Amino acid sequence: MNAVETVQTVLAAIEATDWERARSYLADDFTFGGAVPEPIGADAWLGVHRALAAAMPDFSFNARGIHDENGRVAGQVQITGTQTRELALPIAGLAPIPPTGKRVSLPTENVTVTMRGDKLATYVVSEVAGGGLPGILSQLGVALPTHA
Repeated sequence: MNAVETVQTVLAAIEATDWERARSYLADDFTFGGAVPEPIGADAWLGVHRALAAAMPDFSFNARGIHDENGRVAGQVQITGTQTRELALPIAGLAPIPPTGKRVSLPTENVTVTMRGDKLATYVVSEVAGGGLPGILSQLGVALPTHA
């Protein structure tokens, strides 16, 4: 499997809630950044997606244009989903969000993935107004907790 196929496999595994398969393609020191205040590791990243998928059974990355770009994998995602169940994100100070029935549709975000061998080493999302986890919460009518 080439790098593009590996990235597509990870995204598809997350959408299918196949957490073991998704984790098997992430390096032990994997980091995710850009759409979160501070970079997070593999288990935290999958934890956020586990919560999103549990709350939004139709969660989708809507990945497109995934391609090799000078040794990295690049493309776009546009996260969508309908919150029909409680959303319990692993974020300190954020209470579980009861089902809202609201459909979330984020703006298109560019992603860049670096590989180490056959595993994802970094996954970085471009910061876009209304994107990322803050965008999801905003569309659900919830603010991220502020830390003093």
